Formats: sequence, structure tokens, C-alpha cells
Amino acid sequence: MDILAPLGRLLFSAIFISSGINHLVHAPAMAAYVRAAGLPVPALTNAVTGVVLLVGGVCILLGVLARLAAAAIAVFLVLTALTVHHFWGLPPEQATAQSIHFWKNISMTGGALLLVYFGPGPYSVRARSRVLEEWRAHRPPQVLRPRPQ
Repeated sequence: MDILAPLGRLLFSAIFISSGINHLVHAPAMAAYVRAAGLPVPALTNAVTGVVLLVGGVCILLGVLARLAAAAIAVFLVLTALTVHHFWGLPPEQATAQSIHFWKNISMTGGALLLVYFGPGPYSVRARSRVLEEWRAHRPPQVLRPRPQ
């Protein structure tokens, strides 16, 4: 069952990694989307969110600084839900799609918060470094021997 943790991290992080790459590769189009949402400094906002998504997604995938990365992504998801996918007050033909995106972001925030609380689990860089630390702490001390001349 330990395989579920890295599989879950892979599936959870995939959308953030691909979205971060999309933000950076298609920067002008994404900045226009940011501008249309009424957010300040569209090019900078897009670049910052692209980096947060990409780096956060990779950190979650690898399980290194996963709690911090998940917290950053949770903040991103809530802010995006509230500023970009505000479906209230929109015409019905637009409200439905924005409502789906809004609740998708809120739902993924729940997953990110679970990762913040429980951590990355087994088969992560964090778990591997902890195992190595324990191994080093419990191994017998090395005896220094003079080198043959």
C-alpha cells in the first residue's frame, strides 16, 4: 500500500507541473487571461504563479519540501478560485463553467491541505533522507586506521 503515496503525489502534482509550464511557455496569452481577470501586473503575476505551480508541483512529486509546496499551492488555488473563477453574478452560460473551475480549485485545496498535514509519505526524498539519517545515527563508529605506506 505504500505505493499509493507516490502515485497520489504523481497524480496530484501533474496538473500543477503542466499548468506551470503552460504559464511560462505561453506567457503572453496567459498574461492576457490574467489581465482579463482584472489582476494587477499581468506579466509578473503570470510569471510568479507559473513558477509557484511548476516548482510546487515538482516538490510535491519528489516529496521534497512537499508540505511547504502544498501550502503555497493551496494559497494559489483559493486566490485563483476567488479572483478568476468567481461565478456569482455571471450570466448562466458563463457561470456554469466558472462554477466548475471554482469548486475544482476548492476541492484540490482540500487535497493540498491533507498533504500539508500528513506530509509526502513513503518513497519521497524526505522519507529517504530520514531513513539515511537514522541509519547514520545507529551505525557503529568508524575506526580510523593508518594508511599503509
